[in-house]
Amino acid sequence: MFGFIRQSLALSGANLRSLPRRAWISLSMVLSVTLVVLVLLGFLAMANGFRKTLSSTGSADVAMVLSRGAFSEALSRIGTQQAHLIEEAPGIARTAEGAPLISRELVVPVDAVAQDSGKNETLSLRGVTATGLALRPKLAISAGRMMTPGTDEIVVGARLAAKYNDLNLGDTISFGRSQWKVVGHFTAGGSVFESELLADAGLVQAQFNRPNQIQSLRVRLEDPAAFAQFSAYVEDLDLGLLAQTEQAFYAAQASDISRIILFLGWPLAIVMAIGAAVGAMTTMYSSVSDRMVEIATVRALGFSRSAAFVATLVEALALTLIGCAIGVALAWIGLDGWSASTKSGANAQLAFQLALSWPQALSAVVLALGIGAIGGGLPALRATRVPLRAAMTGRA
Repeated sequence: MFGFIRQSLALSGANLRSLPRRAWISLSMVLSVTLVVLVLLGFLAMANGFRKTLSSTGSADVAMVLSRGAFSEALSRIGTQQAHLIEEAPGIARTAEGAPLISRELVVPVDAVAQDSGKNETLSLRGVTATGLALRPKLAISAGRMMTPGTDEIVVGARLAAKYNDLNLGDTISFGRSQWKVVGHFTAGGSVFESELLADAGLVQAQFNRPNQIQSLRVRLEDPAAFAQFSAYVEDLDLGLLAQTEQAFYAAQASDISRIILFLGWPLAIVMAIGAAVGAMTTMYSSVSDRMVEIATVRALGFSRSAAFVATLVEALALTLIGCAIGVALAWIGLDGWSASTKSGANAQLAFQLALSWPQALSAVVLALGIGAIGGGLPALRATRVPLRAAMTGRA
């Protein structure tokens, strides 16, 4: 047993020391693994970034009411009479005067010109009430001031202000036939709200010809435990509405979007990994052929077949781990925290940041080791079958 270990270590060391002699072909294997790792981590970082952005949105003591079956606010419709009935629900927090802390809201798609491409992209303009602003405790003005209710003023998520034209403080931007003045930028704790423009709900209804249209109701509950009572009341009304906590609504969206991204990302990474494994196999076959005389000679000196197998496999795994380390390092430097955006369920831009984690890096390492094991396995087996006559002839 100890003899096998000593032989394996000696042959592995010799193989690794001879890598500079096969630098270019070894580099091709390293680069192919690096590319696979980068692609995989790119998708994982995107899914994780989405999940963090959406999961950080919402509170357990704020309930959302939407049409039953609506997967997003854009697909929901709530009538004025329905809204009045919801205001009478038990469990709703109220002001000292007895007014319910409830916000009638709607989201309309608007176009803005992206600074990098010069093309129109769709953003979400949310109509909110003063109560709606109070129901977002993480929302804070980072520049300028809050809009004045009843006026054509808007406040813009800081992430959007940096990416689109005419969204700086003091700018006036046209949405359809209406003009809106940007009076403030805001942050919202990294939540999805930072991807929106906020304006007075009544004015949004009037300017976009949507009189009395409501898409969602946001309700402050007396405490999180009051949600069960509130939800039961909404169900008993039998109005085709569904209540859920704001936290649960965005967590479900995060799960759905992340699942879609991973559904696309993993198959692509696996296909690329298969290609990288084939490339690794070609590299290792070339390595074995290049050292055929050496392998046969050490075999003639008493080194076992198993030691030759292990040494060749170690070489393949070493090259894949180098490629994996480079890929992880590049992904962490270039992707982690990188700002990106994509279309949400309402076909509007949703800004988020890519986020990497150590479990994701571990997934990349496992995939890389799979590439090395597959790509080095058959060539390593080939190394155990090199006949002694190759030491004299240089041929298999």
